[in-house]
Amino acid sequence: MTAIPDPTGFAKIAKSAHQSPAFIRPSVRDHYWGYEILKSEQIVDLGVLARGAAILAMLAAFAACALVWLVPAMAFAGSAMVAKALASVMFVCFGFAMMRFAARGTLVRVQVDTSTGELREVVDGMFSSVIELSRYGFDAVEAVRVVPSKAEPTFGQIQVTLKQGKTIPVGDGAIMALHPLRERLASDCGLELEKASRPAIWTGPLAA
Repeated sequence: MTAIPDPTGFAKIAKSAHQSPAFIRPSVRDHYWGYEILKSEQIVDLGVLARGAAILAMLAAFAACALVWLVPAMAFAGSAMVAKALASVMFVCFGFAMMRFAARGTLVRVQVDTSTGELREVVDGMFSSVIELSRYGFDAVEAVRVVPSKAEPTFGQIQVTLKQGKTIPVGDGAIMALHPLRERLASDCGLELEKASRPAIWTGPLAA
């Protein structure tokens, strides 16, 4: 569960960093299948709050699993034994499900897989695993833009707009440093770059 940052104020965390937002470069990791783009800022969103709630639910489930055996009525006999065993299994399963969710990262990374032509949103899972949140083909991309922040005009964010209307924040950094990455991503997605084409100048004997 993650919330898309507000394009008008996504640099609030970056402004408080030791490094000036004007000098933050986008973080890109190259792989054999393509590259991965990481965001510089970490915001407190629904994903962070849900992770905290999952930790509390996990602790409560494991505590309930132990406490159910302390009920004195017919603790280890007859139908009470079966009921307590089933309740314990349910609490343990619920606790492990919450533990898996609590161990999941909250900082979403975008993988640009040029070998398969896909964009993937992923987060870190348990034991260095990777959890895939969404997957889109390059043909689903409508536009790739650099959006400046109103909170810090020198800081911006690359946002991918899909044909279905969804906007994916890809990476952030200084405005001037984002344009080469935007052009690379737009080129990989097969989009026409947003540049005014210079009219051709014909010379020679074939010129009209």
